[in-house]
Amino acid sequence: MHFKIILLLVFLAVLSPHKECRGDEAPLTLNGCIKAAIENNRAYLAEQENTAAAKEGVGKAASGFLPKVDVSETYMRSDNPVAVFGAKLNQGRFTAADFAVKNLNDPPSIDNFNFRAQVTQPIFNGGKEWVGLKRAKLSAEASEMGLERVRQDLVYRVVQDYYGVLLASEYCKVAEASVKDTEGHVQTANKFFEQGMLLGSEVLSAKVHLAEAREMLVRAKNQLDTAKAGLNLVMARPQDTQVLIGQELEFQGFPGSLTELQKEALDARPDLKGFALNVRNAEAGVTLARTDYLPNLNFIARYELDDKDIFRGSGDSYTLLGMVSWNIFDGLLTTYSVGEAKARHNSSRHMLEQMREGVLLEVRQSWNAVQEARERIEISSASVKEAEESFRIIQRRFATGLSKTIDVMDAETSLTRARMSRVQALYDYNTAVAAVKLSVGRMEY
Repeated sequence: MHFKIILLLVFLAVLSPHKECRGDEAPLTLNGCIKAAIENNRAYLAEQENTAAAKEGVGKAASGFLPKVDVSETYMRSDNPVAVFGAKLNQGRFTAADFAVKNLNDPPSIDNFNFRAQVTQPIFNGGKEWVGLKRAKLSAEASEMGLERVRQDLVYRVVQDYYGVLLASEYCKVAEASVKDTEGHVQTANKFFEQGMLLGSEVLSAKVHLAEAREMLVRAKNQLDTAKAGLNLVMARPQDTQVLIGQELEFQGFPGSLTELQKEALDARPDLKGFALNVRNAEAGVTLARTDYLPNLNFIARYELDDKDIFRGSGDSYTLLGMVSWNIFDGLLTTYSVGEAKARHNSSRHMLEQMREGVLLEVRQSWNAVQEARERIEISSASVKEAEESFRIIQRRFATGLSKTIDVMDAETSLTRARMSRVQALYDYNTAVAAVKLSVGRMEY
């Protein structure tokens, strides 16, 4: 019976999925990597907390409209005549004997516990509360725009790293093909040398070329390892985590004219929107500085208990206060503060215009990079076909003794260079398309 139970448990253990293996078996997609980065990237999570803090600032500013309630308990022991006189009055223990000159001039020490509850309600403080709330809301909105820009920057980085892995993988394939072709040539050269049809120097040249191809393969593998570690890093995964990508670099169309993209960028860029909100915030800062020209009105309600013993109240009292204050002259401090706020507002307006021009240039540069990479893909694709045909012809001529080893090596080098140029052009095109999307403000995948 026990033996059957053990067999059943073993059978279930074999059939049950292993959590540590599931994640590495499925190839990574670009969207999956982006999702993982947005959920786990530490820098993005930190920026989310900054945005949350800015939103809390709205509530903090709104608290200026609400009453403040303070509660305190104060203990005093004194033989100061004025303090003793007032304490006895507050405790409700003042008697006719306390009017004796001796008791007035040299009273015995007294203990007093004072409990106070006070409510302070702002009524009008030059409009500081309203302006402060407006500025807090603008700051929160600007922070959200900043968070969106950080998200788009993160997506762009994932795209770069993802395509970087594909580029390194393609480099490895090109390097492996180069090694394979060169190994075949070395074998043929050795064969011809043994038959006396080739000089030993040509065999040595072929072997040197093979060593160079193998070095290129080593570099390509190291580049691939580094690219995978970088992709893991941006997704906040251990850098040694296995990375499997089941696709290749390919051409994808990207519609849109330069004029349309520039117009879209001015309307959609989150960082541009955020800076425009900061300009409005700076304008509100001028209004805030001007509030010091206006009077302040606050209401205070206070209730007190006094006794010689704690937690008792032989005497209680209340106080209602309406307090109006108006600074008539502050040494021109408010005037200079208003001037400073105006200058900061004007500065932010100029910076916004400069930023808009910079966005237009950024869109133009990324759009030109797309056009350049597209043409390079066409040129390099044609070059690969020509190089492959040339290499095939020269190999056949070498096999019949009509070409030299140097001709084969040159043709193989040209083919490898053409293949790498095409791979690089595809990578540059895909990342340039992503750069256009980033510059426009629609970094969505």
